[in-house]
Amino acid sequence: MKLTNRRQTDSILDDILAEITEVDRHFHNREIWFGKTPVQTATDWGTPDSLAPFRTISGLGVYGADANDEALVLGTDDTPYDVTMTYFDPHTLFVVDFSHAAPYMIRLIWGTGTMAQAIIDEQFSLIPAITTNLPVAQSGGYPFPVKVPRIAADTQVWVQCKNANNNAYIDFLLGIHEYEV
Repeated sequence: MKLTNRRQTDSILDDILAEITEVDRHFHNREIWFGKTPVQTATDWGTPDSLAPFRTISGLGVYGADANDEALVLGTDDTPYDVTMTYFDPHTLFVVDFSHAAPYMIRLIWGTGTMAQAIIDEQFSLIPAITTNLPVAQSGGYPFPVKVPRIAADTQVWVQCKNANNNAYIDFLLGIHEYEV
């Protein structure tokens, strides 16, 4: 691309600086890890710095066949952790146990309404996962990177899984980054 004038050059440099700043904020940020709140309410699903894993359960080759097979991960009261922040992004799902050594598909869903509506609105990311080392707890667990857009604080997050086995499950913790804007 040939730059034709100083304003065009300055504009491109401003865009590059903005992108570098964004990447820097992502990689030089505090991580907050969530586990399951002992007694979940309608708005409080995850507890920071908890060792209690969430659990999501598969149906027979489908995302959860029964009610409550999805993991309620972040309720509207769980973010922001730092009250000065207005956005977050889940960055890693740390699996502490798989029930089967067969491929899983993990669906991380976010939304302000119901989980079903968020899925219809395609507000989800898919993460494939598998292990050959059972039990996972003896092998140290497995981190799986998560790619999602920046999500507004007070947004709910659910996780579902599917596996070829009915009632296959995944136990996990979830790490997030928070942002001011």
